[in-house]
Amino acid sequence: MTSLAPSLRLLSLTAAVLALAACGSAPEQPGNDAESFAARIGQAGATPATGASAVPTPLATATPVVAKPLPGAAPGPFARGTLTDPAARTCGAPLMGPFIGKPADAATRAEIVKVLGRSDNLRFVAYGTPGFVNPDPTNPRLSIMLDAQNIIRDARCG
Repeated sequence: MTSLAPSLRLLSLTAAVLALAACGSAPEQPGNDAESFAARIGQAGATPATGASAVPTPLATATPVVAKPLPGAAPGPFARGTLTDPAARTCGAPLMGPFIGKPADAATRAEIVKVLGRSDNLRFVAYGTPGFVNPDPTNPRLSIMLDAQNIIRDARCG
């Protein structure tokens, strides 16, 4: 047991010295200024130009320009297969522009048939109808989309 005592004393003395050394050496906190940040990312000495702001300014953005509708398309944002798609001429969807927003009553339906020049491959899709209508400009069937109040809201091929 006596040979173990000096080892324990040495171990406890070493632990005490390490504890005291740790108390006196608190890590330095980095600053929150431009110089400190530049030093942290390895660009010490990088400072903003004289008179320049330390806060980055966003680059100017260009105002988007909306393209003009293609010839033969109804006015409005382009949607493939709908009346705003000039390729939708196969079903006559671009001809339906004047009917958007009108009630789909018997007189309006008759006028649509007159404008189309046909009544085959024409369907009126009521609001809430189960199923899926896939706009396809190459399909000769014209689908007239109605809302819950029986108002024509869209025309699309497919």
